[in-house]
Amino acid sequence: MAPAPTQSLQEALVAGHLGHLTDAQTAMLKKMWTRLYTLFEQAGDPNSKPAPKKTEEPKKSGGFFSRGKKEPAETTELFIGATTDPQWLSLPLEKAIPLIPGSKLQGTFWNMVQTDNPDAVVLRFLRARKWDFDAAYNMLINTLRWRLVMRIDEVVALGETGIHDELEKLKPGMGESFIWNLKSGKAYLGGPDKEGRGICFINVRFHHKEDQVPEVIKLLTMYVMENSRLVVGQPMETACIVFNMEGFTLSNMDFDFVKFLVSCFEAYYPETLGQCLIHKAPWVFSTVWSLITPLLDPVVASKIHFTKNLDELTKRIDITSLPSFISGDESKKTKDERMKVDAPPAGKLERPNTAAVQDYNDMIKEYVYETKEWAKTDKPADEKGDAGRLALAKRFRHARIKADSDLRGPSTWGAKGMFSINADNRLIIDFGSDAWEPIDITDRV
Repeated sequence: MAPAPTQSLQEALVAGHLGHLTDAQTAMLKKMWTRLYTLFEQAGDPNSKPAPKKTEEPKKSGGFFSRGKKEPAETTELFIGATTDPQWLSLPLEKAIPLIPGSKLQGTFWNMVQTDNPDAVVLRFLRARKWDFDAAYNMLINTLRWRLVMRIDEVVALGETGIHDELEKLKPGMGESFIWNLKSGKAYLGGPDKEGRGICFINVRFHHKEDQVPEVIKLLTMYVMENSRLVVGQPMETACIVFNMEGFTLSNMDFDFVKFLVSCFEAYYPETLGQCLIHKAPWVFSTVWSLITPLLDPVVASKIHFTKNLDELTKRIDITSLPSFISGDESKKTKDERMKVDAPPAGKLERPNTAAVQDYNDMIKEYVYETKEWAKTDKPADEKGDAGRLALAKRFRHARIKADSDLRGPSTWGAKGMFSINADNRLIIDFGSDAWEPIDITDRV
């Protein structure tokens, strides 16, 4: 059976979360929505254009998988930033944001929300900046410009096969490198931990920095993170990461990747990391850790825990949720481990004009209108009833789930049935472990 809500999950419902907002916090949420809607109406600079198209000839020697045959340091990104003005990210925030059309900022905002409760998404930025309104607003809009430059919406729309195809056009072998990394055993999805979170298991020993250009690892990280958000349903908003350090040597260390991952959780996906477990770290990692620690925000650092053995790890994650390479039991593989599926079809960059997408677009308009009206009242964010804010969030979530297959490129995890949308447009999560039964999280707002 699916695990019952634990005390830890109940403790997640604390001040600053939906259902536990003070009047002042509710007022700040309304103020944030009002400020965002004003931003989304700006015209932007019509002279703001992408940089000239970047291309690169394939190298005659070395390769993406040729460890020991290192290629020269790669600094030029070919996919990331190709469709936006470089100034959108290079200029200070207050100078960059006016250049960006409000319609683009609004589009990536709703893509960031995905299937979540929109109020919950905005609240994460307010909590992350300890209810300093200006700091939270700047953090949020900085995230929006980052998403546009990183092309996260396109990453989601293309899916893994579409990403492969686009990268191959830019540089032969780059798309193959992306798929190789995805299938290499470096990362598996599963869960839950003992607080009901989804889990990403990372096998550090399979990673070598010289096996791929940095852009591939960035794209892989964003692809995994964006797809992992599908398993989120209120009140649990966070995820768990397990770094399996067994077999780690200094050759596996990639400081650039660590810095990128840390920046994602601290700056662009705030309040989404529930716990990070570093499992079986060898003594040599202590030197590396001394370099990583100064990079960490205290809040992120407080969520990192070291586990020396299986007994310590199973205090936080049931053994039935662990992949065989951690549990040591080859007969008990997780669904992501044991299932082999064909490559999914490629997604498309053009948003299809299906009935489901039209309904979703209409739902966004309804949400915007109702939120503008709500911001003028003294009504709470957790008002119940058919006309309440939670009912509005549920209708939004239902519309987004129904349109998901039109907006999100197919994934291997979807093909495996780990998260799927059935014929009744219900979002079903199936981690596939022995103690888990498929669970419907459609109505979790």
